[in-house]
Amino acid sequence: MKTAIPLGMLLLVGAAAALHRASPPPAAGMERRTAVAAASAEVLPPPMATVPAPAVPAEVVPEAKRPAAVGSDRKSAASLARMVALLDRELALTGHQREAAERFLQERNQEIKACHAAIVRAGVIDIPNYEWQVREMKDGWYRKLDALLDRAQHDRFLALVQQGFFNEGLSFTVEPGMTVLD
Repeated sequence: MKTAIPLGMLLLVGAAAALHRASPPPAAGMERRTAVAAASAEVLPPPMATVPAPAVPAEVVPEAKRPAAVGSDRKSAASLARMVALLDRELALTGHQREAAERFLQERNQEIKACHAAIVRAGVIDIPNYEWQVREMKDGWYRKLDALLDRAQHDRFLALVQQGFFNEGLSFTVEPGMTVLD
């Protein structure tokens, strides 16, 4: 009896050690996801497998063909100028309205860049969350610009928005190695 208890304990400890060794190691990206969640201060869903093709229409551009940041800034400035010119032409903006619209659209471009940069830093794009963010951003932009307009301008602005006025610059390029969550 005196030897049965130590032998039983030895068997239990050995079985526990074997179970511990047999348990799968944490997912490879788990440490990174934890760091991303802490950095972005939002709770991420449980880890999912990487999807090879994005579910959202996004252009995939090889790294060698990507424009430099300066080219991106020029493209952004050209986009801003086009949007302001379109508003000015379609809505017949006053000087004050034009300045305010230009300021709001610059803030819009910065907001889009910040959103895309956060996705790239995280290495994960959550499609439903991105679509929700885009809807929220569009709603905010609409409210800011619409507050500047009179009734006749409001009606023409509403038509522009329904034609996709705020869609420019919102497409996101999924980089190789990124995780796409549906």
